[in-house]
Amino acid sequence: MDDDVKKSLTRLQGLKNARSTWEGHWQELAEYFLPRRADFSGAGPVGAKRTDKQFDGTPMLAARNLAAAIDGLLKPKNARWFNVRLQDGRAGERDDVRRWLQHAENILFQALYDPRARFVQYSSEVDLDLVVFGTGVLYVGETVGTGALAFRAHHLKNSYLAVGEDGNVDTLFLSQKLTARQAEQRFGRANLGAKTLEALDENDPDTEFEFIRVRQPRFERDLRRADNANLPFSAIDIDMESEHKIAESGFHEFPYVVPRWETSTGENYGRSPAMLALPDAKTLNQMSKTLLKAGHKAVDPPLLAPSDSLKSAMRTWPGGISYFDAGVLTSSGGRVPIQPLTTGANVPLGREMQKDVRDQIWNAFFRNIMSLPTDQPGMTATEVLERKQEFIRVIGPVFGRLEADYTGPLVERVFAILMRAGAFGEPPAALLGETLKFEYVSPISKAHKLVEVGAYTKTSAELAPLAQADPGVLDNFDSDRIARGVAEANGMPLDWLRAEEAIDGDRQGRAEAEATEAAKLDAERLASGAAKLGGAGINPDILAALDGGGGLPG
Repeated sequence: MDDDVKKSLTRLQGLKNARSTWEGHWQELAEYFLPRRADFSGAGPVGAKRTDKQFDGTPMLAARNLAAAIDGLLKPKNARWFNVRLQDGRAGERDDVRRWLQHAENILFQALYDPRARFVQYSSEVDLDLVVFGTGVLYVGETVGTGALAFRAHHLKNSYLAVGEDGNVDTLFLSQKLTARQAEQRFGRANLGAKTLEALDENDPDTEFEFIRVRQPRFERDLRRADNANLPFSAIDIDMESEHKIAESGFHEFPYVVPRWETSTGENYGRSPAMLALPDAKTLNQMSKTLLKAGHKAVDPPLLAPSDSLKSAMRTWPGGISYFDAGVLTSSGGRVPIQPLTTGANVPLGREMQKDVRDQIWNAFFRNIMSLPTDQPGMTATEVLERKQEFIRVIGPVFGRLEADYTGPLVERVFAILMRAGAFGEPPAALLGETLKFEYVSPISKAHKLVEVGAYTKTSAELAPLAQADPGVLDNFDSDRIARGVAEANGMPLDWLRAEEAIDGDRQGRAEAEATEAAKLDAERLASGAAKLGGAGINPDILAALDGGGGLPG
């Protein structure tokens, strides 16, 4: 057995053992919140119904709604949700640099949402895994020969993670089932193990085999070389049945984005809102089951009848006629012997309790915050500002973590792929040696910026009476920074703003033109005054001295 294969299989077994306690938890979560993923404890038949244990759809709806909110708040398709900037903001004010940065943003956005990349579909799967299980796995790569990005979402049951010293996921073992024919198409016949080749040779190409993909940091490499064997992250593919190394290559960056909702010290996997809502989901499921039974009994109650009063079996279907002995009416005081059984069930109370539990589940998935009105007719500016601040205070930390673990690594990886492919063209010379940074313009960050704009508006309104009495108060404000900040908060594109150098040049030109015009007016006034003085019999030497700009003769 190859040494790399032996080490990888040993480490994989350790990761499986460490993860075993999570799998029962994930199975239970999936049964209530994401039934199509409920195969951690064993895969059922393909296409089998997975909702036979469900009596209420609220948990599934709540998970789906939060996943959709993540997509809309973090990475909306209809809005530019990231900006490419420089660490040195001054360099970013050059016209050629700003144009290149804006061009890079456009190319990056188009590449993400190229239909061939399938980013929308696969990232949506990751969003659901994230809110239900607390961890999602998204592959970010490129399709060889097409120039398009390639995204894939992977089931958490097949993914085994490890984190580095910095707490970020940097290792992933991915288990995949492929038929012999699929393995030949992906890896090439010459690279397959003996058992897989045997299936192909015996005309049994649809037999499934397990393959392991190992992606982890490479600590022993030649930094002077940039070939696959010396890239920062190693990539090993293993045919498990044959214990055979199929191929080894490498990546410049870790090729998987692994967002985690929130983590606890010492845990590699994240914890989710669904874990918080699981007790309520179980309670709601039982309550709904009980209420269904109670409602059924209330609408179609069981019947009471003396056993010796009926002449035939009781017929309870529509139009059915049950015959009883008329003599029974005498002994029963004239009452018909067949009567509904009164159970005393209080269905309205049950419905109220059910609603309370549903609200608890929705709140665990932030619906009370997501639906918080922030700008309605009749609300004062102060109320709008306070609502936005409350929204940011509650949801901001959550989405801040997701920007760091999800959209941040995603955009950086995609940018690096496109940069190496030359998709952005030659950068300006001014960018050489500069460090790029990415700013995420999600609705959360926009709301934060709009809060700042609202604070300025409120401050200006309160200072307006003071500014009228003392205009010097306005000297406390940097009008240029405020103007650019307001434009950015409202989502104005970067290339719509002029460079600061151009603005300074225009201001200097205006100042010089105003100074020239003022000097011209002064000269005209002096000349006009001199003419009037000359007409009044003033000494010509004095007039000449005034006209020449000199002093009076001594």
